[in-house]
Amino acid sequence: MTIHLKTILLMGLFSFLFGCKNTDKTQQTNAQVKLENITARLDPQEGWQDIFLKITSDTKTDSSHIYIAKGLYFNKTVGVQIEVSSEIGAGIINGELEGDSGFVSNAVQLTSIGQESDELVKALAELYGFPTNKGFTKETIPTTAFSLNETPVNLDKNGYYKLKLFFGEDDENLYSELYLNINTQKKEIEIHEKDEEYREPIIKVWTK
Repeated sequence: MTIHLKTILLMGLFSFLFGCKNTDKTQQTNAQVKLENITARLDPQEGWQDIFLKITSDTKTDSSHIYIAKGLYFNKTVGVQIEVSSEIGAGIINGELEGDSGFVSNAVQLTSIGQESDELVKALAELYGFPTNKGFTKETIPTTAFSLNETPVNLDKNGYYKLKLFFGEDDENLYSELYLNINTQKKEIEIHEKDEEYREPIIKVWTK
């Protein structure tokens, strides 16, 4: 855990400051989207409980994109709101990690959309082997993100952008990581595991 704490301290040096959001928003809703099972692409041989969601709504502000992402789990609709900053730079330059532009504080924020988010966290808890009766937290979950891309993340263009998210940075017992991949062309979001040891703390953070 010592390594994690050092990483967290370093990330504080690389944070960006965000201004206030413009009240003007541009929203795109994909009314024709067909939801799929969030586990449809799981490979049992790999052992990871990775899930994917369809982007059903994309609201653009002056500093972010706010996605509503949904899927199905045992015929129940699950979903979450994911707000992603428009100010995420390249994290890998010439094969080297670039902290100055790659690490962004509060770059991704997760927010409940109600019952569908409660169902999502219960589904993930079941997949992770830590079942819970708790619903998704009523509080927004802010995360630091590190860009795993060689170019700045441009959510206005078609592309496939990979981010590593850091949760519970102020609590050793809740510290955890996930991968968030955004495919703006296919309008999909993937949530991939980083390590099995993070499963329980992630569920705790999401239900805190």
